[in-house]
Amino acid sequence: MRNSSQPDTTTRMGKFFVPPTARTPADRVREALDRAERQVTNLRGAGPRALELLHLFDQIAQRLMELEAAGVDVRAERVRFETLQRQLSHRRDSFLAEVGVALREERAIVQPDRTRWWWFLDEAAARRRWRRLRRGLIGGMIAAILLAGAWLAYERFIAPPPRMRRAFRHSSAGETLVEEGDLQAALAEFEAAAALTPDDPALWLWQGVIRSELGEPEEAERAFDFARSLYETEFDFLLERGMAYLRVGDLTAANADAEQAIAQNPQSGWGYYLRANVAVEREDYDAAIADLERAADLARAAGDAELEAYTRTQRAMVIQLRLQSTVSP
Repeated sequence: MRNSSQPDTTTRMGKFFVPPTARTPADRVREALDRAERQVTNLRGAGPRALELLHLFDQIAQRLMELEAAGVDVRAERVRFETLQRQLSHRRDSFLAEVGVALREERAIVQPDRTRWWWFLDEAAARRRWRRLRRGLIGGMIAAILLAGAWLAYERFIAPPPRMRRAFRHSSAGETLVEEGDLQAALAEFEAAAALTPDDPALWLWQGVIRSELGEPEEAERAFDFARSLYETEFDFLLERGMAYLRVGDLTAANADAEQAIAQNPQSGWGYYLRANVAVEREDYDAAIADLERAADLARAAGDAELEAYTRTQRAMVIQLRLQSTVSP
């Protein structure tokens, strides 16, 4: 018989006595992960309520850090959280469509630091629009004219915050230094830009490319791994890296990425466009024209007017270069 003076540590359920179970900090992390996993796959129709997902991410990140500091093995939970972050990154457009301007308002209240990148998805989307404007602008007067137009649109309509503007100045300086061949100085500029906007994959990709060229393969792979986790698809990563390798003059690496991009998505003209630019640098004009024609056909079929315009203009220039090469002594 239980002594009546002792506290009752059991809970009655029906006719059975069931011992109560205490929720541990690890249990609370798993519960938050469960809720976040349900929400990230059911964004449609959520509206501003979807912002709860960002608060869940904050809770999970903080609790995982505390548990790891206490020596608790949370590797499985860490993998789940990293998967969740990738899923949110891939569903960024859907999330932003649901929350709208409420994200900026909630961010002003929370005031998160930049390491909590999920609070800055709208800024990442703005940079992505800018990268799409910038893609394919490789060398020459045409690139300069198009870039000037894109910059005007960027300044007038996107209106990024001061931090993003400073990061862009650093990245632009880095790209200029790459063109001048000063890779060490360019690396410093891209590192400064990444410190301001760490969720911009292009900044980490540039660091990887430059470190690869400087003979630092391990550091390059770490930068590539981080950049890869931020790009929406492996195809986007390969295409952007190939273009960066092309700009530093590493034609072997650029061509390898072009081949992988074509294998990843043979129905996209962008991989052929990249390979065509490599062929131009190698003065293999026939191969370049063939790839540009293939890229134009795929762009037209996909309704990608931007790429079709690039390929048509580039093809005319390459034909002129081939004519010049045949009459040169």
